[in-house]
Amino acid sequence: MVHRDGKAEGLTYIDASGTETFQPASIVIVASWSLNNVRLLLLSKAGQPYDPATGMGTIGKNLTHQVSQATRVFFDKPLNAFMGAGGLGIGISDFDGQEGLDKFPGVFRGGNIRLMSTGEGPIASFGIIPPGEVKSDWGSEWKKAALNWHDRAAAVNSEAEHLAYRQNYLDLDPTYTDKYGDPLLRLTLDWTDHERAQGKMLTTVQAAIGRAMNARVGNANSNLLERYTVTQYQSTHVNGGVIMGSSPDTSALNSWMQHWQIPNLWVMGGSAFPQNGSGNPTLTILATTLRAADALVDRYLKNPGRLV
Repeated sequence: MVHRDGKAEGLTYIDASGTETFQPASIVIVASWSLNNVRLLLLSKAGQPYDPATGMGTIGKNLTHQVSQATRVFFDKPLNAFMGAGGLGIGISDFDGQEGLDKFPGVFRGGNIRLMSTGEGPIASFGIIPPGEVKSDWGSEWKKAALNWHDRAAAVNSEAEHLAYRQNYLDLDPTYTDKYGDPLLRLTLDWTDHERAQGKMLTTVQAAIGRAMNARVGNANSNLLERYTVTQYQSTHVNGGVIMGSSPDTSALNSWMQHWQIPNLWVMGGSAFPQNGSGNPTLTILATTLRAADALVDRYLKNPGRLV
């Protein structure tokens, strides 16, 4: 994105032939997913990069993820898990927010708990057996157990809210670049004792749900919260980095998704979220985008400039 004197002038891109092209524009809208939004603004020097040492700057600030936990449960009858749909399941919000957390010291915010039936693949779901059932995870004994427990395993899942911390942020990597020589985006992120307490709370409730269903409760994946890792999928709900707020001193965008310093630059997506809720962010992203579109059409085009 090219800008000068507080105004976006357009963008440059590399076309299929490898030629760098400039596309002029009177309005620039960045909507390229949370993390890439941050990278594009950092590469364009559109705003002050966040510095965790001083707390100054806004681009890259408030990187948040989600606290994902799951507990396996095993039943004495087939579940027909090969049938399912993307939205088929049940959710429990009793332990989201702060209500219901009195029995769990150290947990400030909770998360949703759900059981889903999305349709298990015959290969992906094979080999899920209760802990201690066999001595090894291969061989004839394991195969026999895997056949016996096939279609009798499920999981109670959770995604908990993740608060923003000063030490979790995004910046441009000082070493690694893409094929054009531009720096890649770097994530600095780790869990704290609060996330570990959230995970303990969630797996405790998950196990209680499993026992209430007369299921055999397996192991939880609580080891995920020892240190943050990208080697095991947890969630693609990564938010923050170009957050909205009430002041240009602490945020990159106003509440209309308009850049504070560059009024004809608008940034859409989860990068605008100052915190990360437990629910999937898609509908909230759509809502904020629709709100921004209304402001752009009904207010900005009639009188270009800062809306706040």
